[in-house]
Amino acid sequence: MAMEIKIKGELYDVCIVGSGAGGGMAAKILTEAGLKVALIEAGPDYDPANKEQQTQLKWPYESPRRGANTNRAFGDFDAAYGGWEIEGEPYTRTKGTEFDWFRSRMLGGRTNHWGRISLRFGPNDFKRHDFDGLSDNWPIGYDDVKPFYDRVDKMIGVFGTKEGIYNEPDGYFLPPPKPRLHELMIKKAAGKIGIPVIPSRLSILTRPVNKDRGSCFFCAQCSRGCTVHADFSSSTCLIKPARKTGNADVYVNAMAREVLTDKEGKATGISYVDKTDLQEYQVNARIVVLAASACESARLLLNSKSSAHPNGLANSSGMVGKYLHDSTGASRGAFIPQLMDRKRYNEDGVGGLHVYIPWWLENKKLDFARGYHIEFGGGMGMPSYGFGFGMEKTNGKYPTIEGKMKEAGGYGAALKNDYRRYYGSTV
Repeated sequence: MAMEIKIKGELYDVCIVGSGAGGGMAAKILTEAGLKVALIEAGPDYDPANKEQQTQLKWPYESPRRGANTNRAFGDFDAAYGGWEIEGEPYTRTKGTEFDWFRSRMLGGRTNHWGRISLRFGPNDFKRHDFDGLSDNWPIGYDDVKPFYDRVDKMIGVFGTKEGIYNEPDGYFLPPPKPRLHELMIKKAAGKIGIPVIPSRLSILTRPVNKDRGSCFFCAQCSRGCTVHADFSSSTCLIKPARKTGNADVYVNAMAREVLTDKEGKATGISYVDKTDLQEYQVNARIVVLAASACESARLLLNSKSSAHPNGLANSSGMVGKYLHDSTGASRGAFIPQLMDRKRYNEDGVGGLHVYIPWWLENKKLDFARGYHIEFGGGMGMPSYGFGFGMEKTNGKYPTIEGKMKEAGGYGAALKNDYRRYYGSTV
């Protein structure tokens, strides 16, 4: 028996798949311009101010697991619905490769739990081939996108300082928070060897910009979703205004299956499966916008085969789904003995770094192109629940405050004291 496809009655001006940074911005701009928009999201509705979903300011002991493992990617309290492995959504890796695909399944997508560092591409970034011969130049330059960077800065709120660094362009900044102690130490040490350290640029309100959002109160729990909407996320800063216009219909728990096309091969809407009743539905629209992340959008294009598009929609070149690139990086940890046994005080600040190292050493002789960029973590934020830290090995490597060495390991009160004296001493 064939499955019946249920057709939604309204013909929308635009159907947008994905509610993250791209989809949310499209929804806001288009609805405020008067267009009727359908927004398709694979996960549930989400508002961090909703009491039923709120996890900000919860104590570790409020975890129902009391520190035991959970299948949630970043723990019980993190605003991350989804993960690297999602039941019913498998993917394969080519032999000999490593690719962990994080997929967010919630209104607002990954903007609910990203680091919120908001940097601009500089003039050189658009013309990289001219400088190092790698990749291709963009067909546009910084001056073409600067007006849009400016609009976004003013819309979402970004703190920082004007530094006049050519390829790290300044924007419209709110006042930055003061550096924490470990950041001051890093800045002092870096300055001695000529490494620049400047205030970070994060999309977090350090003062109000409108009546709809509050300013940061320094709980350092942005990853849990901000109850006063001080940090930027698509769900609160873009989709809420879109809904207020009355021009947006938001379809949650709706897993897009394919882009529908007519006989000429032009897009006419979206087919999706409702994850609550497992029925397939069809939304019709004059224009379809795919904003479901690079990999998901590629999946939809390849799924959308027809006589006009036998290899998938917009895939006459055969390149859809190839040459995809994710954000990459590497991490290193360090222990700073001077930070041991220090006075306890609240240095939570915003939920992220207060200073960072902009790109430098770009023109030096390195064994890789384009230099370094470093973002820092550390300080004495509220400890999370769980086990680990490797304290049973660490506590035998360094002397106590009295200058005496002790054996590694331990238990009971002595081990607790070791946790206390080492706490906040790593970056």
